[in-house]
Amino acid sequence: MYPTVYLAMLSGLKFRNSLPRYCTAILDGDFTRAYCAVDDVADLSERVHSQARSRSNEELTALADVSLVLGNFEEAEDYYRRAQKMVWKNDEQLRVQSCRNTGWLSLLRGRLGVAQRSFARVTSEPQAHVEQRIEAYIGMALSHHQLAQQQAADDALFEAAELADAIDEPRCRLVIDLLAQEFDVRLKIRASRALDDNAFWHSALMSISLTAGGRMRLEPACVVAVRPALLSLRIEDLLCLERLADGDCGTPVAALFARLERGAANPQLVFRGCLDIVLAALAGGMDELAVDMMNRLPTAVAQPHRDFDYLYCTAKIAVYRGDLVRALKFYTQYTTEALRCLRNETAMVRSAGAARPRAAAATANDDVAARLPAKYRRAYRYIVENIDREDLTTREVAAEMNVTMRTIQLVFKRALGVTPCGLIRSLRLEGIRDALLDENGPVPSIYDTAAKWGLKSRSTLAKGYRRHFNESPSETIVAHAR
Repeated sequence: MYPTVYLAMLSGLKFRNSLPRYCTAILDGDFTRAYCAVDDVADLSERVHSQARSRSNEELTALADVSLVLGNFEEAEDYYRRAQKMVWKNDEQLRVQSCRNTGWLSLLRGRLGVAQRSFARVTSEPQAHVEQRIEAYIGMALSHHQLAQQQAADDALFEAAELADAIDEPRCRLVIDLLAQEFDVRLKIRASRALDDNAFWHSALMSISLTAGGRMRLEPACVVAVRPALLSLRIEDLLCLERLADGDCGTPVAALFARLERGAANPQLVFRGCLDIVLAALAGGMDELAVDMMNRLPTAVAQPHRDFDYLYCTAKIAVYRGDLVRALKFYTQYTTEALRCLRNETAMVRSAGAARPRAAAATANDDVAARLPAKYRRAYRYIVENIDREDLTTREVAAEMNVTMRTIQLVFKRALGVTPCGLIRSLRLEGIRDALLDENGPVPSIYDTAAKWGLKSRSTLAKGYRRHFNESPSETIVAHAR
C-alpha cells in the first residue's frame, strides 16, 4: 500500500468539501466506490460551460487520483490532462496543479528524481495555498525516503507538520504522524542484522547512526479527530510488520494478507505489500514465512526484474534454499538496479560556477520535460541546449518544431502555466541563482554569471531576479554566505 495510501488519504482530504461522497469512500479505503462517485464526469464534454469548469477540474482530478491508486496510469494521466485544460487560463493554479499531478505520477512510476523536483516546485510557488504545500512536502518526504535520503525526508516531514499545525483540518496532521511511523518501521526493518547486506540502505542507515543524537523524531500531534478507516488500517499493517521484524510468531499474517488482497484492486499494491511482509519476515528470522509470501506475489506486475526490493528478497530466499548460484545472480541484479536508481534518480548537485549552463539545465530526470506532451519535449530540449544565447526566441523554437508561435505558446501554457519566453526567463534566473549558491565553485561575479546564462542586461537581471525570488542577487549571496 505504500506510498499509494498517502495519495489516497491526501486526495480524500483535498476534496472533503467539494466531493463529500468521494472523500468518504476513499478515506474508508473503498477505492472502487470512490471511483464510481466521480466517474460520471469522464463522460462530460471538454467544452464545459465556464461556470462549471472549476467543478469539472476538481472531479477530473479526483478521478485521476483514484485511477492512479487503482493502478490505471494511462487513464490517470489522461484525466489529469483534461483537468488541467479546465484551468489553463489561470497560470498560477495550472503551475501548481501540473507539478502536483506530475509528482504523484512520477512517484508511483518510480521516477523519484522527477517526483521530488515536481513537489519541490509546489513548495516554492508563491500562489500555492497551505494544504497544497503540505501535500507537496509529504510527496517530497516519500520521494527522499525511497531514495534512502532519510535526513531530507525527515526535514520535509517537519515542514509539513509545522504547516499542518496551523490549519483547521486535524486529519492532515494525522496523515503526517502516520508517515513518521511508517518511516520508523521501515527503517527498523532495514536496520536489522539479518538485512545488513542490503547495500541500497546501508549508507543511509550508517549516516543516520553517525549523526549526533541520531534522527530527530516528530512529536505526535495533540489533535482531536476521528481517524479515517484507511489510516487505522495502515497503522494495523505497520504494527504487524514491526512484530514480524521482532520475530513474533503470533503475528496475524494471514489477516494482514487477506486485508491486503481485499482492499487493493491494484496488483501492484498487492505486490508491494507482499514484499513489505517478506522483508519484515526476513528481518525477524522467519524465513519459511518469507518463502510462502514470495510464492503469493501477483504475477500481473510490470517489470518486477527492475524492482530491487524484489531482486533482493529473491536472492535472500535463494540463499535460504541453498541455491547459491541463483542467489549470486539475483544479488548481482539487485546491486545493479540499486546503483542505477541512485545514479539516475538522485537529485543532481549544482554545477560548479555555472560554467556549463546547458548541462546544468538539462538534468537526467527533468520535471519540466515530464509535464510537457511527448511531442513538445524536443522543443524544451532545444531551449535547454540554447539557453545561453541572448537572442533565443519563441519564434525560433516554433520554427525548430515546424509549428506556429501561437501553437507552441498554447501548448506550453496548458502544460506548464508559462509560455516558452517565460520558461526561458525562469531557467536563466534559476541557473544564475544556483551558480550564486554553489559552495564548491569560486566566488561568482553576478554579471559574469548572468552573461553565461544569456542574460546581459543589468536592469533586466535586477528586475527579473527580484520578481522571481523576492530578493536581489547580492542579497542571495549575503543571505546564504558560504
